[in-house]
Amino acid sequence: MPGNDDDGLDAAIRAFGAAWASGDIPALRALLSPSYTHKDIFGAHLPCEDWLAYAAKRTGRDTRIAFREVKTRRFGELAVITGFNDITGGGATSAGDTQDLSIVFTQVWRRENGRWLREAFQATQVAEEVAG
Repeated sequence: MPGNDDDGLDAAIRAFGAAWASGDIPALRALLSPSYTHKDIFGAHLPCEDWLAYAAKRTGRDTRIAFREVKTRRFGELAVITGFNDITGGGATSAGDTQDLSIVFTQVWRRENGRWLREAFQATQVAEEVAG
């Protein structure tokens, strides 16, 4: 991902993606704001604890996530990140799902007490002809 990672934002974003792909709840919890909200590709709006319950079901999947065309806009202690995630290896939308998936996303991160926390996320599935 582009940008200067002197304060850990890029590393936090990558760590979050890896933790989501593997269902690593302790890592996700450490990177989430308690007021986190998540809007998924199906239109569900999940508060922090509900989203963590969903993510816990991801444990053991071989899902892989790659970022592309990522742009970061910084506003002091806030950052807005936009880009695409290409999700491969199955399990993107459910445990039995074998299809790859590309999404366009918006993430909002805020820096608190020297660390970055994800505050909000919204994703839209990318049409097949636009993906990759």
